[in-house]
Amino acid sequence: MSAISVIIPVYNIARYLDDCVQSVLNQTFKDIEVILVDDGSTDGICPGMCDEYTKKDERVKVIHKTNGGLMAAWMTGVENSTSKYICFVDGDDWVDLDMLESLYARVANADEIKDIVSSNYIIEKKNEKKKAGHGAKPGVYEGAALEELRHKLLGEEVRPVILSRCMKLIERRLIVDNLHYCNTSIKMAEDLNITLPAILDCDRLTILEDGYFYHYRTIAESMAHNYDEKFLNNLEMEYVTYSRIFESKGIAGYKSQMDREYVRMLFVELKNELRAGWNGCIERVQKVFKRIEVEERIYNTQLDISSKANKLLYRCMKNPSPMNIAITYIILKLYDKKTN
Repeated sequence: MSAISVIIPVYNIARYLDDCVQSVLNQTFKDIEVILVDDGSTDGICPGMCDEYTKKDERVKVIHKTNGGLMAAWMTGVENSTSKYICFVDGDDWVDLDMLESLYARVANADEIKDIVSSNYIIEKKNEKKKAGHGAKPGVYEGAALEELRHKLLGEEVRPVILSRCMKLIERRLIVDNLHYCNTSIKMAEDLNITLPAILDCDRLTILEDGYFYHYRTIAESMAHNYDEKFLNNLEMEYVTYSRIFESKGIAGYKSQMDREYVRMLFVELKNELRAGWNGCIERVQKVFKRIEVEERIYNTQLDISSKANKLLYRCMKNPSPMNIAITYIILKLYDKKTN
């Protein structure tokens, strides 16, 4: 049995796959198994690429499955993993060669301690490279410090803990024991299905200082053509699913976290509507933000906002007039053009 199972979901990403897989196979930490989950790729390339890796490195195994989406893919990888620790890497991203060695050096590796160790990451755009880290200070969180952190995981402008399943070593039992919470219908912020209950259950959470090992690739064309007309439905599912997780784990006062999280996700929904194009934009934005239940949630939830970008979005959400919508649309379009 290897020390770490690295799970890589694969779907029509032939252009980026080799960068990803080679960055994992060439890790300075060698005691790994690499599970490539081909989620029914239709490009005629990825399935064969995955099979070729198994011929070149005995640590690689491939699972070909019918398409079920990203969450179903990594869940399949977990179910077929054999290591004590799991690391997720998405197939269009890549990692520094010392990531696993650096993360593994910080685990307790004791049966009585359920461990999570997290690094930071770099956002990789065509014309921009930006470091992104945890809001909480680097260090080891356990006992009272960990409990305090659990009461502000969601709803903050900068999350104290990055809730992506990637860039982390997570003890396998923290994932397996919580798979029953996963709602595969959720398509936005879906990683919280597993990282939220895992953090609520862990005995120790370690946040590395620096350690920007993980490179998250954003693809400009997907941003322009990935309009989701069901975003609000998705947001409602998140609210119900994640509230249930908090309640079942006995976290008091979770509703205020969830209300703040809901409103902050509305920032993403506003950008979703604006990026769909100017034609019909005013009608789309007003249809969302003039709904009584959305207006009430925005006005009854107290948020601390320091980011200029978020202040702009917040103003438009609270007063979705044609002028505010047009101004916000133009500024967002200029930003996207500059950074992509």
